[in-house]
Amino acid sequence: MTNNLDELKAENTLKNKAKSSWLTSFYVGMTDDVFSEDIRRVFIINLFASVGVLFTLPLGLVSLFEGKLVLGCFLLLIALLYAVNHIYLRRTHNHALSGNFVIYPLYVLMIYLVYTGGVKGTGHVWIYCVPAVSLFLHGMKRGLIELAFFTLALIVTMFFTNSHFEEFGYDPNLKSRILFSFIVVVFLSGIYEYSMSRFNQELKETSAKLKLVAYRDPVTELLNRRGMLQRLEASSYASFHLLLADVDFFKRINDEYGHEVGDYALVELANLIQTSLPEKGLASRWGGEEFLIAVCDCNESDAYALAELIRHKVEKHEFVYLDHRFHMTLSFGVATMNELTSLREAMTLADGRLYHAKRAGRNQTRRN
Repeated sequence: MTNNLDELKAENTLKNKAKSSWLTSFYVGMTDDVFSEDIRRVFIINLFASVGVLFTLPLGLVSLFEGKLVLGCFLLLIALLYAVNHIYLRRTHNHALSGNFVIYPLYVLMIYLVYTGGVKGTGHVWIYCVPAVSLFLHGMKRGLIELAFFTLALIVTMFFTNSHFEEFGYDPNLKSRILFSFIVVVFLSGIYEYSMSRFNQELKETSAKLKLVAYRDPVTELLNRRGMLQRLEASSYASFHLLLADVDFFKRINDEYGHEVGDYALVELANLIQTSLPEKGLASRWGGEEFLIAVCDCNESDAYALAELIRHKVEKHEFVYLDHRFHMTLSFGVATMNELTSLREAMTLADGRLYHAKRAGRNQTRRN
């Protein structure tokens, strides 16, 4: 049984490695865990280029074998261009310019195939891949403008030049059928691209709202505990002074006036704290009636002075909600996070000092 499990794990590991290698190849080296818009575009542009090589290379070789030197060389040139595009994309990740290397040669190739007939007069059947690629790479507005010019070039090529249709004896109505069906494909591709762009926009907005909810307190709009920890962990500063504040007798506010007034009081406190912060200071609702403030670019005395400034400001502030008027006070515990003291240790120190401030009579700041 153990051997079977080990074999299954080994097989899954190999599959994951193979999948990772395949995806990394098409991401052209971008291995971010999040499938962002940039990675999605790099991924799909690279797929377009790869498919282009897979089709144009063998068709070019077949054309050369059949004696169609110009067509064969042209197809091989496109295959080479798409292969170079992959290398360029891998080195620069510039999907905007790389997308142009995909679509503009494709326009030229399609018009050329319609004019010459391609292999055995079937060149025109490839034009239906153009709308989807164009709209994806350049979006609705620019894509539709380019498709309009491409359609005009298609009309001129089919109806006003000596194209391949007469040479292969096609029905005279085939040209108009090709044109109308191509316009239908453009229309359907436009609807799909529009719906996808709307969906992606709504998805981005929803994602932004979810991130806001995940890292912001919905009542005070300050950072929540997760948001503060994320900011502290991501900061380039090695040292922070932590000011842990707790509202004195906050339960009395809720019991006497109700939770609606309690929420108002928290919002007012958040505003008082936020307007007192230095430029790089962070404030969060740490939980319940607790607030955590983090400041850098200052010494311990400055951090203590900031806590006292906020404490006095809150003490003097009159909270007014409808007919209710009341005052509130804060107790502070101050600690420093640095190379010698981890965030968890600093929080423990700040919490202990806050507890001592409470025990000593509240409405005061403790830093030792």
